[in-house]
Formats: sequence, structure tokens, C-alpha cells
Amino acid sequence: MIRIALKFACVLSAGLFAGQVAAYSTKTCLGERLKWGSNSKQLRASTTSFPAGTWRNTLQGTIDRFNLNPSRFTYSLGTTGSVRRGNGTSEVWGSTDTGLLAGAPARAFQYWTCYWFFGNHVSLDEVDVVFDYRSPWQWASSEAKGNVTGYGGGTDGRPMRSTGLHEIGHGLILNHENRWYNIMGTDFTHLHANGGMARAYFGADGSAAAVFLYGARSPARRDLGVVHWRYDGTSGEYSRHRKTRLFNTSGAVLASFDDAGETRFRVNRGQQVRAEFTYENMGSQAQNNVPVGFYISSNDLVTTADRRIGGGSLSISAGGHFTAEVTLTIPANLDANRNYWLGVIVDENDAIAEVVEWNNATYLPIRTN
Repeated sequence: MIRIALKFACVLSAGLFAGQVAAYSTKTCLGERLKWGSNSKQLRASTTSFPAGTWRNTLQGTIDRFNLNPSRFTYSLGTTGSVRRGNGTSEVWGSTDTGLLAGAPARAFQYWTCYWFFGNHVSLDEVDVVFDYRSPWQWASSEAKGNVTGYGGGTDGRPMRSTGLHEIGHGLILNHENRWYNIMGTDFTHLHANGGMARAYFGADGSAAAVFLYGARSPARRDLGVVHWRYDGTSGEYSRHRKTRLFNTSGAVLASFDDAGETRFRVNRGQQVRAEFTYENMGSQAQNNVPVGFYISSNDLVTTADRRIGGGSLSISAGGHFTAEVTLTIPANLDANRNYWLGVIVDENDAIAEVVEWNNATYLPIRTN
């Protein structure tokens, strides 16, 4: 962990975290990248597994979320009445076949051509995504926090969008990732939360991989974000993610308690604390000297209308992502024995035209003593 003290004049520099840029990995064959022959691919949803309505809409929402990435590549969604692996068509369906699922909540099956015959013949031909369809479904179609694991949604609240983004990431032939906070790691803890929503997103690393494979779209897309999730080691092939924390100035994690599925930290009024957040650049261009503000909110929706308690600036490379601590002082005149939310907002003046704006703010819940 690298700690950066910031109060009123802070700088978070991605240059200090260069090892966390472009951490993705993709498959190659005969020295060539495996990729689609065009910048778009249609996935056909089984009309049996995904009938018109909630679940097909959720699948469409997953593709819409992926298509916010800054590359030239996009998915589209069609439908089909018949699905089968290896039929030359990329499809999405649900299954109760435990042998097919191999214990996974969802799997992606990739097919490609790779041989040499008076030259390389390398092409990506098909990807099929299969979700665990055993009843009852463990999936959450809603991104309302109360329905999502990690925010009070219980064990049956795995967000379909986050797992779907992971699996269609395999459609780009991205490998699993266990070194950084990443959608190709543990996807259901790769979320952005502010207000009542916990939204799935493709992330900085996935977006950088898409640009690496297919180039950046023009005009360039810009998208900064901040989350209260962090990398916390490996779980086999996958990165493990946990919520970010609040420390005292000696580096000890503050006492906390569970509050409806979220961790709420106990703070003293007037106390100096170190607030930990993860910052990302999901765009295709570096962003320099971006204003960052820190706030105290009376609810879990952090906005610039809340009480500002500090600020600084952020510089981060395209595809960059890092977790850092900032030093702040809890206002001494807050009410005692009350819940607040310590928030952060990147691009707090809304000066950057971003393809996504809802991911610019997040929070850590606190309780005053």
C-alpha cells in the first residue's frame, strides 16, 4: 500500500503507480492477437433462457454497459430459438448442466482458428456464454444496493451485469486476472456505489485491453471514476476485492460495525483520518490535474451540494488505476452519535465531458462518537 497524505492541496499521481497500468493479458496464437475480424460482434440470446422482459433487458443492459468502453469495439444483442456450442454462432443461454458449468456461476467457451499453411491463419470464430440456470436463480437483475451482495442483498444477490461483463470480456479473449482490482478477477465485487445503486462496469483495465486490441474510437472517450473497492490478494486465477477502509494517522484501521451490509467506521469529531479509495481512468487519454473534492454527506448520495472538507488534484494515465489514502479531518461540529458518509468526487467541477458521469463519486460510511 502506498500512502499519500493530502489535505486541501493533494496530488494523486498515476506515475507513482506505473506498474498498475495495462495489467490485462490476452491470448495469442502463432504470435498474433486473437481478435474478431471486425469491430463489432452480435451475441444471440436464447429466447428460452432470456425471454422478453426482465432477464433479457438485464442482458441488454450488460452489453450497453460494456459499450461505454473507449475502444472501437462494440457488442450487439440478437435472439435465437436454438443454441449449441461450436456452431459458428456466438450465443448466450442458461443451463442446469453441472458438468457444463463445472461449479462456476457462468462460463465462456471460446473457439478460434489457428494454423500455419504458407502463412498464418488466425481468427476468433465464436464465443458462447452460459449462465447457471438452476432454480432459483442466484442473480440480481436490479442494481439497487438492497438487492446486491455486499450491500445487504445476501448471498442470492450476485449482479448479473457484473458476471456478464466478465464473461463477454472473455469474448475479447481476455484472461483471468489476479494481480489487480479488475473485472476479470472477482467480478461481483467490481462495482461502483453512490446513492441507492451499486452498478457493474467494465473498468479501467478492461477498457485499456479493448483499446489495445481494437484501437480507440474517435472522438476519444473520457471517463474517470472512483470506487470504495480495492485489491486484496489472489483467489486462484482471480483477484480478490474488499471494501476500502478508514485509518487513523498511525495506520490502524478504525473500529467499525456492519450496517445493512455496509461497513460503517466509528470516528471522533475533530479526528484526523486517512480515507482509502480506488481511482480509475476508463478513457483512452491521460487526464492531468483533475480537481478532487472530499465531502461529508448526511446520506449515501455524495454530491457537490454536501459539505466540502478538503480537496486537491488527480493525474492518471489512460487505463490507470490505483488505491491510495488521503488525510482528512472530520469536522468537530458534526452531531454526535449520528451516521454520516465521507465522500469523494473526482472532476468535482464537472469540467470534463465524460461518457459516464455517475461513477465520479463514492463514499465511506462513518458514525460519529
